[in-house]
Parts: sequence; C-alpha cells; structure tokens
Amino acid sequence: MNLLKDDVKKLFLKFLIPAISSAIAVAAYSLVDTIAIGQGVGADGTAACAVVLPIFSIANFIALLCGIGGCVLRSQAKGEGNEEKGNAYFTSAVCLVMLITFVVWGIGNLIQNDFYRLCGADEVLMPYAKEYGAWIFACLPSFVITAFLGAFIRTDGSPKYVMCSTLIGGAVNIVGDWLLVFPLNMGIAGAAIATVLGSMTQAMLLLIYILLKKTSLKLVKPHHWLPAFKKIVMVGFGSGIGALSVIAVSFIANNQIMKYCGAPSLAVYGVLGTVSALFLSIFSGIGQAAQPIVSENYGAGNVNRYWKAEGLGMKTAVLFGILFTAVCVAFPIEVTSIFMKMTPEVAEVTPYILRVYALSFIPLAVNTFTTYYLQSITQAKMASLVSLLRGLILNGAFLYLFPLVVGGNGVWWAIFFAEFGTTVICVVYLLRLYERYKQYANEEC
Repeated sequence: MNLLKDDVKKLFLKFLIPAISSAIAVAAYSLVDTIAIGQGVGADGTAACAVVLPIFSIANFIALLCGIGGCVLRSQAKGEGNEEKGNAYFTSAVCLVMLITFVVWGIGNLIQNDFYRLCGADEVLMPYAKEYGAWIFACLPSFVITAFLGAFIRTDGSPKYVMCSTLIGGAVNIVGDWLLVFPLNMGIAGAAIATVLGSMTQAMLLLIYILLKKTSLKLVKPHHWLPAFKKIVMVGFGSGIGALSVIAVSFIANNQIMKYCGAPSLAVYGVLGTVSALFLSIFSGIGQAAQPIVSENYGAGNVNRYWKAEGLGMKTAVLFGILFTAVCVAFPIEVTSIFMKMTPEVAEVTPYILRVYALSFIPLAVNTFTTYYLQSITQAKMASLVSLLRGLILNGAFLYLFPLVVGGNGVWWAIFFAEFGTTVICVVYLLRLYERYKQYANEEC
C-alpha cells in the first residue's frame, strides 16, 4: 500500500479493522480474566482485578511511550524519503523500551505488596491481589513487547498480521481461563496464568515477524542515541502518559471508593475498569489506524490527506463512543452480570454507577483520538497536555473535590466531568488548527 497516493478512506479502513480487532483481543486478556474471576471466585476477586489493573497500564505506558513515539518519527522520516533515518528511530526505540522495561520490572517485583496497598487493597483483597498480580508482574516484558512491536509492525504495512497474532493470543487466554479456573479449579491464579500464556504467544508471533519475515524494519546504528531517545519520549509522551494516568486515577479512585462507597462499589468499579480499558483500547486502535497515514503524509507535506484522515478517525471514534454509552446506559445490570455473580449489594449500586460512568465514553473517544492525531503532526506538547488533563490533573482534582460536595456518588461524576472538560479544550484547539490549515490551503491556491 502507498500511504502517500492511495485513497485515504480505503487506507484508513485497511488499518482500522485490524487495529480494532487487535485492540479488542488485547483488552480481552483482562476482560476474560474479570469474567472468569467474577464467576469463579466472586466479588472479592473482581475487586482485586481493579487493584491489579494498573500493572497492565504500566506495561502499556512503556510500550506506547517508546512505540508510538518511534512509529511517528519513523513514518515521518519515510514520508521525507529517508528510510535509513526511519530505521535509526526504530533501533533507538527498541533499545529504549528494553532499558525502561527491565528497570521497571526489577523494581516492581521488589515492591509488590506496597504497590497493591497503594492501589487500595485491604486485608480481605490482598491475598487475591498477590495471587493474581505475582504472575502478571513476573511477565511484564511480554505485555510490553506485544504493544510495542504491534505498533511498529502495523505501520510497516502488516496490520492484518498484528490482528492475527493478537487474536491467537486472545484465544489462548480464553481457553486457558476456562480450563484453569473451572475444570482445574485453580481460581484467580489460573486466570493469571492464562493471561500470561496468551500474551507470551502473541509476543512470540510478533518476534517471528521481525526475525523471519521480509520487513522494512531494520536494526541500524543510530548516529546520536540520546537525541533520538529524547525525541521518541517527547512524541510518545502523550499516549504513554495517558496509560500511566490510569494508574494514578486507579490509586485515587480505589481509595476514594473504599472511603465513601465500600467494597460492593469497588467490585463494580473493577468491572468498569475492565470495560473502560476495552473501550480505551478501541479508541486507541482508531488513533493508531490513522497514525501511519497522518504521520507519513505530514512528513511529505500532504496537508489535505492528513486532515482527511483526521476527519475519518474522529467520526469513527465518536460513533463508537455513542454506541458504548448507549449499551451501558440501557443495560447496566446485564453488562455487570457478564463479569461477576450479582449479590444484592452489588445489584443495588450498579445501575446508578454504570449509567453515570458511561457518559464519559463519548468524550473519552474524542480525547483519545485527539492525542494520537496531535502526536502524528508533531504537536507533542498539546498531546501531552490533553493526556495530563483528562488523566491526572482534572481526574485527580475532581475525585477529591466532588465526594466532599455530593458524597460517594461524586466519584462517578468526577470522572465524567474530567473527560468532558478536556474535550472542550480538544475541540477548540483542533478548530484553531483547522483554521490555520484552511488559510494555508487558500494561500497555496
């Protein structure tokens, strides 16, 4: 495929379907685990999933920081006609992701118990969190590899290969969850092992592509390591900090929920964390589908083409956001019961929580896609600001302030207003960028 000449809509669809399929399969790891644990272990196991969920966010942060940053810079170099420069960025990204992963991996394995307490685990939840999280922490590099290499292979022109490898890994996870949790009665540890096996399967398939398949991705010696690392981090920071912010929000939300609402609400939040991670993965997939087209055409100076890709991506993201919101608002009990056995306490709090929280999915779609688009056109500072606003600054502030004013239900409204406030800023900024584009186009004419 030729990203500089082929029809933009057709190119976007070629990337979109595999990207969304991959996103769903990646999210299926925690999604299927939550279902298996909720049905096989109960509400305490589901609440423990909310405690452990930040580990996946750490892996995602590292992968997106290095992967998206490297992919954008490589695509722009290709658009400029400089293949060697693009591969130098790929090599630098590989070295950087290995360095960060092993540092975080080593530290994480030493402070697990403190980490779970920070995420809201009490004496009841701690045994479940330790049993599940030990396996996930032990195989952290595998989760990083899948997201990191998936981004590069997708921009290399093989989105279907990424989709197939992800679906195979997801299938391994699903079969493993059923076998280990129910017939073999291994409980929450069985779900963790199934997740690890699925991730390792996907990682091996992606490594096979790099090592054996004919690919334009080549390891070369970069001329300037540190400047390359700096550029990768600056460009990828927006996506990476979005994933990392999930951890900070989980810390705050878990503790605020336990303080104001109690364990039944935390169990529902465990479900919401998994569902939200699925939707966020899909919105990220839409952004990653547009990214190669936008970045390469930006590098080549094809302004009309990369703004057309922006329009297609934004409309798609908003459409999915509306769909997800409608389902959760209409069927809150049914959605939650998929993931765990409903106790009377959980059933009582579920409808309100799910319906309020679901309102945030539409602005989440806009904010996530905007971050990827801004990164792709080297608006790295604004992309980072968007991620920080929705992820840490507004969410963190509102999660503390709203419960003081309206009580425990303020937790759920805080999340919505944090996303909505960020969306207003995104829309205003994009409209200003678009006005500059129209002015540029008129001058060219």
